[in-house]
Amino acid sequence: MSTQDETDLSAKDSEGVEEEVAAAEEPVDGESSGDEAVAAELTPAEELAQAKAEAEGNYERYLRAAAELENFRKRTVKMRVDARDETLRDVLSQIAPLMDNMRRALAQEVADDAFKQGFQLILAQFQDMLKGYGLEEIEAVGNPFDPNIHEAMLEVESPDHPAGIVIEEMGKGYMLRGRIMRPTRVIVSKKSEAAEDIGTPATENDD
Repeated sequence: MSTQDETDLSAKDSEGVEEEVAAAEEPVDGESSGDEAVAAELTPAEELAQAKAEAEGNYERYLRAAAELENFRKRTVKMRVDARDETLRDVLSQIAPLMDNMRRALAQEVADDAFKQGFQLILAQFQDMLKGYGLEEIEAVGNPFDPNIHEAMLEVESPDHPAGIVIEEMGKGYMLRGRIMRPTRVIVSKKSEAAEDIGTPATENDD
């Protein structure tokens, strides 16, 4: 085979390859990309409706995520408050008996006024510390006995009080934001037997 024949054959082969590549690049009749087909099939009104539905779905997902975040925040705050309250309850269980003993000591007659004033100062500091944490003392003396905030330790006769009145505190009670952290331990008055005898009419003898 001559050199001229080889050149012609190579040229023909090159032309064949180029034609195959061009044919592969040309789109097949009746076929197009999925997005172009959908876009061609949707009317403007349908496209608007589709966009609106997608927007509504995104907004609903946003609302759910925001609600879940808010619930998580509330749970976290509640857990922190509960943990703080339990810590205060534990501290109060240790400090309150000490303060009760200090009150009993102050109720005694002492010759050294400076000693008594020192006790009063220390007690006042403890009270201020508890108030700083939101703890409030429960005032009980002179009030009717309430089992929700009082713990009856004794019941004694008292001619000066009607039955069911707190006449003495044995242990101070405390509240925190309306919750009872420690009930007040109290002595409650009861009706005296003498008063009951006076109020009972004498039984007449039929004989």
